[in-house]
Amino acid sequence: MDDKRTLMAFLLVGVIFLLMPFYYEWMGISTSAPEPELAAQAKKAEADSAQWSVSGRMATRDEAVAIAPPLASETSQTRSGPEPERFVEVVTARQRLRFSTVGGTLVSSELSQYSRAKGGLVQLVVPGSHCLGLQLESEDGGGAVQDLRNVHFEPDVDRLDLSEGQEGWLRLRTSLPDGHSVERTYHILGGEYGLEASVRLTGFSDDTVARLTWERGIALAERDAELDVQPMRALAYWNETLKTVQVDDDESDSWTERGDVRWAGVRNKYFLVAVAPLAESRHRVSLTGRPIVEEPFRAYEFSVATRWGDLPDREWRVLLYSGPLDLEEIAQYERDFARAMDLGFPVVRDIAKILLRLFVAAYEVIPNYGWIIVVFGLIVKLLVYPLTHKSYESAAKMQDLQPKLVALREKHKNNNQRLSQETMKLYREEGVNPLGGCLPLVLQMPIFIAMYQVFSSAIQLRQTPWILWVRDLSLPDDIAVAGYTMHALPLLMAASMFFQSKMTMKDPKQAALVYVMPVVMVFVMWSFSSGLVLYWTVFNILQIGQQQLTNCLKQRAQPALAPARK
Repeated sequence: MDDKRTLMAFLLVGVIFLLMPFYYEWMGISTSAPEPELAAQAKKAEADSAQWSVSGRMATRDEAVAIAPPLASETSQTRSGPEPERFVEVVTARQRLRFSTVGGTLVSSELSQYSRAKGGLVQLVVPGSHCLGLQLESEDGGGAVQDLRNVHFEPDVDRLDLSEGQEGWLRLRTSLPDGHSVERTYHILGGEYGLEASVRLTGFSDDTVARLTWERGIALAERDAELDVQPMRALAYWNETLKTVQVDDDESDSWTERGDVRWAGVRNKYFLVAVAPLAESRHRVSLTGRPIVEEPFRAYEFSVATRWGDLPDREWRVLLYSGPLDLEEIAQYERDFARAMDLGFPVVRDIAKILLRLFVAAYEVIPNYGWIIVVFGLIVKLLVYPLTHKSYESAAKMQDLQPKLVALREKHKNNNQRLSQETMKLYREEGVNPLGGCLPLVLQMPIFIAMYQVFSSAIQLRQTPWILWVRDLSLPDDIAVAGYTMHALPLLMAASMFFQSKMTMKDPKQAALVYVMPVVMVFVMWSFSSGLVLYWTVFNILQIGQQQLTNCLKQRAQPALAPARK
């Protein structure tokens, strides 16, 4: 009986499906497919519904569809809503900014004074990204209160054109259910790379946590992607400590903390995007990095958040810097942005800052950074001349003592303690310090390392020519030889190193190093910037000159000392 009832039910359902089209036609109901444009909009709305996970980790739009569904509290004014996306252009003396009405976000930041090697201005926002998105969360992390990155904001202006010294304001506002509202304000100065962004909430509780997010990192700007990808990373200056997240393999990495956040950002080789809270309160900071297939090949994302009740004036103000890693530019903001530059450990970093400022100041007198590098090599050589001269003298004295030291080793070869005593006695009698040749070199190392850091990271060398075939001091020099591209400066550096070693080599056992080390240095410096290799070559040539001068002075002194020895 039950089987018959089941069979009758299936037959009845089948009859209903067969008669359904005739019923629709009789009632005048259209069953046509949606128009292609509407279907495309619906697909775009689904893709644009990317949300943050509850933990605060930023995801791509494709990932977010699977991670978090659209929030129930989200308004209908999304990217697929009735309000079409519009853009507000802000043109200053240094930047071309574009803000979107979708989330009141930044979608473009072009630098008017810097060009890409492949043409066009340097763009810091990854195309397709909506940066500085705003998300409101509950303090206990139990769930998001409101995700405003897809909400429509109404701007008060359509365009701003600001010349040097002028300032302007862009205000974007949205109204939310239950009488809540959010106002975003951007205060732009015409002659600076930094702007002030502020958020003002109305109707939200003190337990609300406001979070600003930066999507997908920073765009590529150099000729070769590897030049940007290798130094690219997310950074945060937190509790007087620099924290970095850098992806070197196929695994993602992330870091989240709370404390005194000076700034958080992302950098490539020569440019930085950073958000610095201006309020005196504790903030939460998150850094995320993951490899991706498309440019920029590393998606470094960061966010900065604060509790609304911790802000005394109920307005959250932050500084956004999107510009070059230029010491003179970033120093004026007094937010320690210089920590984002690769200037070495503390002692070297202080020396590098001094050298970099002198390097830039010298351009006012010598308007060619290639010749400035040559002059710097000469100046540094003069500064360390006393140390290197002392090192040469000590090495020469040690060389003169070699026969006596060999005799002592032979005499006391079975008594190491007596050998050590007699060796130290010989050093005292001859007035020789066995460490005298090493100590001057150790004292020079901070200067040499600082010069390396300066010429490796100075944006002043970017796309800057010197002479002849050296057309970009920030890249390896290229010269065509028999149809092949060669780097001539590393070869010249190796040749100068060979002649220098040949002049200083006294022990025949060191002959192999004279030939091997220049070859090794060619491989090491083959891909280094031509500015750095130029400095090293100039320094080697000056070393040869100093050695030649030392030898001449030694030869002149020998005849005068000869009568005294008889």
